[in-house]
Amino acid sequence: MLGIDLTWAGGEHTFNLDIELLRALQQRCDAGPAWVLHRLQNSMWHVDDVLATISLGLEGGGLSKDEARRLTKLHVEPPCLARCVLIAQLVLMHALYGDEEADEGDKPAGERGAVAA
Repeated sequence: MLGIDLTWAGGEHTFNLDIELLRALQQRCDAGPAWVLHRLQNSMWHVDDVLATISLGLEGGGLSKDEARRLTKLHVEPPCLARCVLIAQLVLMHALYGDEEADEGDKPAGERGAVAA
């Protein structure tokens, strides 16, 4: 799956969470990705729900671990933490649900819009 490009921290960044990064997120947050997303969407988030989602998403998008952590420390940690909840939500939603329009383009024309049984 391709990542999602978002404007954040003064520029365009690609975020991507593959299965291994979702496992790392799960471990850091002591919760499954769907539960982390639930917390983010319902204002019940933990600090690491935001920090880890953004940092790991940047790594999956192509940044080195050190650069992802540097950007996260600079642009996510207090006093900016609550403002980054929406970015974390978008990154995690993309990882879990993908981009329906992009996914449709990958299917043969006869299967577009079809619901799997």
